[in-house]
Amino acid sequence: MPAQASPPLGKPACPRAERLVSFVSGCQWLALLWQTSFMGLDSKRLTTLVFDVDGTLYQQRSLRRAMLVRLLAHAVARPTTSLATFRALQAYRHAQEALRDHPVEGYLTTAQVRLASERSGQSEVMVAKAVARWIEAEPLKLLKRHVDPALPGFLAAARGFGMRLGVFSDYPAAAKLEAMGLAQFFNVVVSAQDPAVNRFKPDPCGLVETLRRLGSSPGEAVYVGDRFDVDARVAHAAGVPCIIMSRGSEPATLPHVTRVSDYAKLHSMLFPPAPQPSS
Repeated sequence: MPAQASPPLGKPACPRAERLVSFVSGCQWLALLWQTSFMGLDSKRLTTLVFDVDGTLYQQRSLRRAMLVRLLAHAVARPTTSLATFRALQAYRHAQEALRDHPVEGYLTTAQVRLASERSGQSEVMVAKAVARWIEAEPLKLLKRHVDPALPGFLAAARGFGMRLGVFSDYPAAAKLEAMGLAQFFNVVVSAQDPAVNRFKPDPCGLVETLRRLGSSPGEAVYVGDRFDVDARVAHAAGVPCIIMSRGSEPATLPHVTRVSDYAKLHSMLFPPAPQPSS
């Protein structure tokens, strides 16, 4: 009895399987419509994705652990100056949180360094040097290994669909994007330190400015961040739906906010395969 020819690879072996594939693909599209509707977004109007950077485009917790190892090695080598460095860096981060809901006079970075100097007891020059080395320069060498492996493919798919991609971060992001190998994906990069912004999130000024430079309206955009207390608030204030990249269980307290655990899931959520026509 002659052997039966096997069905071509990648194709269902029977009409029932073909109908099942078509049904599953259709369900994926229905899921997309439901999810984007839940976010307060018409999926047909989605043209723009704007991203936070720290904790969103890379895993901030694992990077900070790696940086702590480097700081401890520095402390062993230079014990007389290490305590001052720790205090300066901690005060600088706390100063950012203190300035989030308070307008500043003058340049934002200067105000943050000044407040950190007051709280740590270190000079402004010393604080600025510690920040330049340990927050701005040293992490660049480690960033790429803390990027979700699915992120470059997701960004490439978004560009392939004609999406406009932007970045709005509290801190300057160009060097970080280069270090992560992601700079080529983004049309616009804005930070809170830009003269046109000069405000930390959750003030919506920076997100509004990013959308303006992209030529996009809030109704056709989504902001992707990692903090409910900051990123969801800035998106809400700007009238933009928000996706929070998080594996935690913190509940969303604002409307039109969706939690997604990783970029592989976000990819399948926003760019599912097209339904196959049934035969």
